[in-house]
Amino acid sequence: MKNLCTLLTCCILLNTAFSQVDDTAKVKLDLLRAPASPAANLLGFATSDIEKPTDISAFMASLQSSSGNNSILPSNYAVDLAPFWLFRAKGLTTDKMDSKKFSDVFRQTFVFSTAVRGADSTSKEYNPANFYNSFGIKFSIKRGAFSRQTTETLDTINLLASQVAADVNATLKSTLDSNAAYQLLAEERRNRIRENGGNMNDPQVLAINKKMAALQEELRNGIVAQKELIHSRLALLKTKAEAFRIERFGFFIDLAGGATLEYVDKIFSQSNVHNAGAWLTFGANYESGWTLLGITRYLFNPKKAFADNAGLLKTGDVSTFDAGARIIYNHPKSKFALSGEGIYRSVLNNDIVDPSWRLVVNAEYDLGNNQRLTFAFGRHFSGMVTRGNVIAALNFLKGFGNRR
Repeated sequence: MKNLCTLLTCCILLNTAFSQVDDTAKVKLDLLRAPASPAANLLGFATSDIEKPTDISAFMASLQSSSGNNSILPSNYAVDLAPFWLFRAKGLTTDKMDSKKFSDVFRQTFVFSTAVRGADSTSKEYNPANFYNSFGIKFSIKRGAFSRQTTETLDTINLLASQVAADVNATLKSTLDSNAAYQLLAEERRNRIRENGGNMNDPQVLAINKKMAALQEELRNGIVAQKELIHSRLALLKTKAEAFRIERFGFFIDLAGGATLEYVDKIFSQSNVHNAGAWLTFGANYESGWTLLGITRYLFNPKKAFADNAGLLKTGDVSTFDAGARIIYNHPKSKFALSGEGIYRSVLNNDIVDPSWRLVVNAEYDLGNNQRLTFAFGRHFSGMVTRGNVIAALNFLKGFGNRR
């Protein structure tokens, strides 16, 4: 219970701290639908090994409290960065966000991931005297297309925006035509251009242009604030935009990979590769609420200890190949999702280590505002020495940088 309370306290603090830096001049989109952390996957504390490809936040933070962890604070952390959304050029349109070109898909879905795993006295695979840090990348090769509802909402937003722009421009033109100050500036500008032979770059002409632009902006703001029709349409436009959700349906493929470093005795200069690998996640998302996923994954585990048939401990390199599937149901109008996944692990280069499997049930709840809470329970892959493999974990995911 202490772990759960502390985890939720950390969630609240993260939410409060980052909410202060949001740009209120833009609309905040609720983008986060699933974790996107290959680093957590490599360290074995991802709530699901087969993640549903989704649109991503610019910055994602994940905290986990698990049953095998005896510390008070959550000891497993993952941070994921989407460089394009952190440093992108301005002017990206929704047409580009629905692009099928690989260059657009790649840069919009590319994620750099890092994670750390704290001491866990119940795990033989992770030495509590050492420190573990993983690094990974993930991107989509192919992604689904915008749903019908997403497209219809965008059409409504575009229509409202064009109506607001047309109303503002028409009202502004009539206001400027009857505004004495603006007409005096316009007359002064025409006279100056005539005197200097049509030179538009004359310093006095540029100064008059600046004054006219400032007066236009002042009058435009007054129109928006005072004209009831425009004000109501703007309010409706913001409401529609805030409720806008990007949903994609169809076939998709994600590629991910990375490596984990093990720092012996927690000394930075004494590091070894703990594991490394790459995997494909693929499947299809349907408007009915069902999602079918599959995974193929290769992992290399150098210098791992394992018990032979006689019970003697040996050390050697172990390569594994995983294949599995996951099924998710999330009713289109519900924030709750339920899923189950099963993965079979075969050992490629060692006849002594037995194959293993993972079977996990996940319950997820969308808290809104780019927050998700996930509970996982099931069976993890058996260790090479120990057979302790029960999974029971609560994971909180928070996304930042979603102003668009």
